[in-house]
Amino acid sequence: MTLLIIGFDGATFDLIRPWAAEGYLPHLARLMAGGVTADLASTLPPVTSPAWPTFMTGVNPGKHGVFDFIQPHGENFTLVNATRIRQPTLWQRLSALGYRVGVLNVPVTYPPQPVNGFVVTDILSPRNATISHPADLIARYQDTPGPDGRPLGPYRVAPDVQYKPGNEAEFIADIYDLIDAHGRWALTLMTAEPTDVLMVHFIAMDVAKHALWRFMDHSHARYEDSPYEHAIRDGYARVDAWIGRLMAQLPPGSSTVVMSDHGFGPLKNMVNLNVFFLDKGLLKLKRDAMTQLKAWAFRHGITPSTAYQWVSRLGLQNTIARVSKKARNDIVGKFLSFDSVDWNRTIAYSMGHVGQVYLNRAGREPHGIVTDADYDRRLAEVSDAQAELRDGPDARVRTDALAHQFDVGAALAELRDGHGAPLLTNLWRGHDVYHGPYAELGPDLHLELDHYAMIACPLFATEGRVLTNQIRGDSGCHRREGIFIAQGAGVRAGLALPEASILDLAPTLLHLLGQPVPRLMDGRVLTEALADPAPVRFVEEDAADLAAVQGFGAGESEQIEERLRSLGYL
Repeated sequence: MTLLIIGFDGATFDLIRPWAAEGYLPHLARLMAGGVTADLASTLPPVTSPAWPTFMTGVNPGKHGVFDFIQPHGENFTLVNATRIRQPTLWQRLSALGYRVGVLNVPVTYPPQPVNGFVVTDILSPRNATISHPADLIARYQDTPGPDGRPLGPYRVAPDVQYKPGNEAEFIADIYDLIDAHGRWALTLMTAEPTDVLMVHFIAMDVAKHALWRFMDHSHARYEDSPYEHAIRDGYARVDAWIGRLMAQLPPGSSTVVMSDHGFGPLKNMVNLNVFFLDKGLLKLKRDAMTQLKAWAFRHGITPSTAYQWVSRLGLQNTIARVSKKARNDIVGKFLSFDSVDWNRTIAYSMGHVGQVYLNRAGREPHGIVTDADYDRRLAEVSDAQAELRDGPDARVRTDALAHQFDVGAALAELRDGHGAPLLTNLWRGHDVYHGPYAELGPDLHLELDHYAMIACPLFATEGRVLTNQIRGDSGCHRREGIFIAQGAGVRAGLALPEASILDLAPTLLHLLGQPVPRLMDGRVLTEALADPAPVRFVEEDAADLAAVQGFGAGESEQIEERLRSLGYL
């Protein structure tokens, strides 16, 4: 059996089903009608970087070790890459079983790991680095004519144009070009480097939906009548066309899977959780005169948000993105930031754009003060404390003597939107979500804010208010419900499953290929989706012999940070 896996980053049935019914997505429509579909529950948080390793390994982040694009260490962080994944991936397992595999552009695959076949890496790849296995793969094929007769050219891992209001035409053209670039490379390698299992990942429409959602969503608070109303739909149609072209190359008796790492929906605003923790007395600033001056300026509007607005008015976003990390840090240092935090008095902080909260734990954070004995109590404090978020001209909660009486958890429960409605939809404790040898590295709390219609400021804060505008102009963001579609040999036809988890896909695909499932996998085989009633076979495994974790070089880290910042993840 030949297996084709399409990774459609951020795809959602909320868009696919109506557009398929209207005839814009004929290939996805055919797959759904002739196969199995299910809403696919993503990871917590529903973010690209932990979701794809979870899919690849079939285990939760507590076992594979990737919780976000970054691994926080108090005020600092390190960038993750493929060497952080501490369990064998599906590609490594299949290679060991003798399958020839191909992997194109799947997130968290840099640096490329050896497989029986080829790998081309992802958005976490530095410029001018070796992004493929074999190392000469790109050089061998970049001058080869693609399906349109033009040379493939250098492989593109990410968009070249950062979105800003007013550059929609340029941004959309770049997004469409990226879709076509990935499709052209995939179709060429599918023919030139035949595989038993091929995965092709399309990231471009995730980036587009972050920026352009408000143009198509008439109910969005920032909806704007625009000539770009159908840009997302037309991008989906572009991906659909490439899915059709790739499927047309499959031999008889093949199977196709289309899945996403998470879903998508509208984004209203942002929450500056660290401003909230500051107001609650759970995060403390240094007491020196310079820090106190920065705090005063911050509260009076001299913030990264205003700086970004100045840069935007001058049209310098892409130029600033190329400023060195040192220069940027020198600039950021003029504002209130994590460098201003007194970590010897801080209980909780947030780092991550969806709603990740960390306690300042002794033994994990460099200056941690929350001991193991104190952990459960402080966790309850953080969970109960998030309760007073209110919108309005001055949305911050004032600091006073009573702030210290709020537990962290009690305060979180008090977060309110502009109409007084609770902002906190769900809250999960880390130890209820993650399990395994790396679980303690993950966030201690994960927040779902207004059904993910609100997100958290990724690092310290954009301005001195708790509720704030999304300064990059994003109008869409992630949801937990992604997509799963399967069709072909060994798959039942015309079945809609009530639900599935991203954890289930690796064991299901192994079983579909007739292979045993490692017992350490947390997901289950979706036997109800398969035509073959054969019982699932399991295999016990010794500890994985994986390569040592490798960090990025200084120059490489700067490049990846800038790319993640341009995409809104930092």
